[in-house]
Amino acid sequence: MEAIITPKLLIEQAKEFALTSHSNHFYPDGRPYFLHLESVSNLTKKATLYDSSLNEGTLLSVSYLHDSIEDTQVRYEDIVTLFGYEIANAVASLTKNKSLSKKEQIQDSLNRILLTSKEAQVVKLADRIANLYQTLLHNDIKWTSQYKEYYRQESLFINKVLGKSSHYLSKKLITLIRIYNRI
Repeated sequence: MEAIITPKLLIEQAKEFALTSHSNHFYPDGRPYFLHLESVSNLTKKATLYDSSLNEGTLLSVSYLHDSIEDTQVRYEDIVTLFGYEIANAVASLTKNKSLSKKEQIQDSLNRILLTSKEAQVVKLADRIANLYQTLLHNDIKWTSQYKEYYRQESLFINKVLGKSSHYLSKKLITLIRIYNRI
């Protein structure tokens, strides 16, 4: 008899996998990168309170795994084996194609996200919110005023394309963009 994997168990497995995969990643100030994954997961969890159509097991698993292929040695096939095609395809859609220009990367990723699932769209919104919070709260030499403006414009574009997937997260993103307008 095959074991039944509950959404809660799936999320815990994704969290543990991501924690291990990102164990050597740190922000320039020494904070563990896993804090970002927790932030994205917390945002997406709150989004489920406003939208019962979201699959919480998939959503939170993808939240934890969304940077695994892009930033670690994890491969798409690894995620398929451990978490299935639905989660692997969502994670792959959230992975930038580094062979493209920076501007082309976001359009390519958004196109792929739109073809996968609503959960991937919600994770992308939460990821952007978490990144914007990060830039507002912590200094990093990468975040020059010019880069912040580029990121603000890109955030507006992301919200335009994906905002309908979560009105709750879309409103949060717009609020952060307004704060960005003042800095």
